[in-house]
Amino acid sequence: MLMLDWHLEFEHKAQRLTIHSSRRRFAARLNSGVRYNESKLSPDQGIHLNILEALFSGAKAFVKEIVSVARTVVREVLIEIDQSAFGKSATRLVDGIADRYFSEARSLAEEEIEIAEKAKRDGRRAEADSERLREIAAERERVRAEMERMNAQRSTQELQDKADETLIAHLDDDELSSNVGILAAKTCPTCGGMMRIRQGPMANATGIRRFYWQCTESKFPPCPYIKLDPAKGSAGVVRLADPDLDTSKEERRAVWNRPDVIAETHGRVRQHLGDDDKQVVCPQHLLPMKLLPKRNQGGRILDSYEYVCLGVTSDGKACEHKIDLQTMPQVAAMLRRTEGEGIIRY
Repeated sequence: MLMLDWHLEFEHKAQRLTIHSSRRRFAARLNSGVRYNESKLSPDQGIHLNILEALFSGAKAFVKEIVSVARTVVREVLIEIDQSAFGKSATRLVDGIADRYFSEARSLAEEEIEIAEKAKRDGRRAEADSERLREIAAERERVRAEMERMNAQRSTQELQDKADETLIAHLDDDELSSNVGILAAKTCPTCGGMMRIRQGPMANATGIRRFYWQCTESKFPPCPYIKLDPAKGSAGVVRLADPDLDTSKEERRAVWNRPDVIAETHGRVRQHLGDDDKQVVCPQHLLPMKLLPKRNQGGRILDSYEYVCLGVTSDGKACEHKIDLQTMPQVAAMLRRTEGEGIIRY
């Protein structure tokens, strides 16, 4: 692993926090035996907050604004989580519960493939198979609701558990890019589904990528996108320390662009080709997406790999949902999820 001797000054970028009272309340609620209701959240049951924008796994939350005292921000976030549907129903998640949902989703996807192959052989689709496809769609929506609630509860639990280890930093394009494609505990204002961040092309005038919130529900027409501009307002992120994001943008990018760093990082990325990423989930098939080389890849670390869903649509076509690995913040976040460390280490 790459070892860098950094002395980071957080005073002007982030502050360490120590919050205990909300954690004690959370522990008491856990011990009370509260269990969650598996029904889908409606828009008015989700997290309606004054400060909190979204929750992510790994003890991370986006906040709408940073006030002068960082401790106040996190205290308010934790209070609002306590008062939300997610916080009130939070419970210790058993290891493997996500795998159970993925297993259900995989079984549905495999049955969908079998029906498509049968229709191709027979030249037609039997009415019984059409009915089964409708049942599969309904079952998938049930699994989706359960997975979304599980993700929200896990995010809530992690932030509560690690509240005294968090810091707060300004939200910039690198912070946003590191979360592209990850399911967030953020409720779609149109339908109540969960949302994720997507990134668009880089703007020629500013050299900054465009970002937006996208609903993960499979609907036609899809819910409207919500533009996400870190340059406007004073949005922030509450998270654990991350060496790839805790320095200034100029410092981190200088490291990321070093030839030796690129070579080592590229080798690490290639070790994970074919791996499932359980935090990058296909919104249609609910399957963990696989990191694979792009068909027309250029051999460089960026824009040569993508997350792909191996599911098949009901008419027998390959799922088209993909997420390109386009930025170094994405690469750093992927390595941190899979190996526990990103590109830069203290």
